[in-house]
Amino acid sequence: MVRRKSCPGGSILFRRQYIMEWNRIRSAEEMEEELDREIQKNRVHGFRIRVLNAYGKPCRGVRLRAVHRNHEFTFGVCPNGHISMTNHLACGEGPGAERYWERIGALFNAVTLWWGWRVLEPERGIHTFDRECGGYGPMERMIQRAEALGQRITAHALLYPRDDVSPQWIGKCTEEEARKALEAHVCETVERYRDRISCWHPVNEAYDEIQKAGNLRVNEGLVYRWVSDLAPHASIVDNGGHTIDPDFYEKGIRNAGLFGGRVDDLGIRGYFELYDSSAVSFYKSMWEHFGALEERYHRGVRFTEIGASSAQRPGAYSPWDVDPTTAGQLGIANVEEYRAGQPITEETQADFLVRMYKLAFAHPAVKECTYWDLCDTYTWNETEGGLIRPDLSPKPAYERLRKLIRGTWKTEAVLETDADGCCGFGGFDGEYEVEFAARQSGEDEKALAVRKYGAEMNSEHREYVICAE
Repeated sequence: MVRRKSCPGGSILFRRQYIMEWNRIRSAEEMEEELDREIQKNRVHGFRIRVLNAYGKPCRGVRLRAVHRNHEFTFGVCPNGHISMTNHLACGEGPGAERYWERIGALFNAVTLWWGWRVLEPERGIHTFDRECGGYGPMERMIQRAEALGQRITAHALLYPRDDVSPQWIGKCTEEEARKALEAHVCETVERYRDRISCWHPVNEAYDEIQKAGNLRVNEGLVYRWVSDLAPHASIVDNGGHTIDPDFYEKGIRNAGLFGGRVDDLGIRGYFELYDSSAVSFYKSMWEHFGALEERYHRGVRFTEIGASSAQRPGAYSPWDVDPTTAGQLGIANVEEYRAGQPITEETQADFLVRMYKLAFAHPAVKECTYWDLCDTYTWNETEGGLIRPDLSPKPAYERLRKLIRGTWKTEAVLETDADGCCGFGGFDGEYEVEFAARQSGEDEKALAVRKYGAEMNSEHREYVICAE
């Protein structure tokens, strides 16, 4: 595969590209057009390929086909998220589970596995890696399904400091016993899967200075150190900041550093049971928030949890219920009146999510946009917030996102080498498969013997040299 890596000094490059002409945008449709231009500017770059024969001489007139196989950007989904935290579609077998994972593979390139302590060790000393226990697992089955689809894998919430999502048995432990049990849980999990999981959320939603669950009392920095030591090449995310919450990450980064751990990226979460898909002011606030986070913390930004409802329900939750400034940014004076007047349908869900995904993909500081949850049966707060219905049929949002991610935002180029054996194209960042489409008569047969091959793209020059053996 050909992969274009992030440019060295990328954070400086990012700062030059934060500015978008929001003042001249008058509608959501105009905003989408501007975001499309930003996507082309920030996610499409030049690639150069050079073909040499077995003697190191350039091959002229060689026709190649370059096909974009995977994005550098993470388009993820949680297959076993809210409500049950593990479900029989994600961990199970049979036609339903097969179809469920087909839906995942057809749209996404990554999965985030809900791997809270209660899920992985529901009974003390009994883990759900290879077996079912307490209604959870086996977790290994999800890993294998994700790997079969070529998905990147994130492990979410090794510690979630809440009693209702922590194992009940830690309530019978002393504080010291609970801390040692947590260390054993974290270290065993990371050691087992560090070569198969590329990103970790060690602690989720750590709002307090000391994290508490049952009789456990622990500083989150200790958990970051355990994961950092055991998975030095993985990305580590401080996850749980509200939709617009610039101060959340200060504590996690500080505590990780105090204990010798690290935080690589910042994870935002936003669940929208209520929204206005045409509110340009909200999208503008999110764009500015992405840039402000990177400017302040000098770390990448990941929209690790996003969800949106497709049906109205009484008492719908929205981000401004926990972050009142968001309502002000939308110009909402009376939230209850606003709540009653907004239509929420499958079509508005599709409009909103297409715009949110374009917003995230267009912003150069953002690395990821991951949807929670895939199916209505398992969504947060028991809302109709999935991209597919309980019968696994796709909603408009699923189809429109698939058209974007697997269609519009893909590159395929047919090329021909010049006298220097070179050709080039502009394409979306990520992995490419390159194959010979044809050859010019008289060229060295040995130079064209290989049909498919892969190597690392030079990130500075974006030049890929094919050398026949």
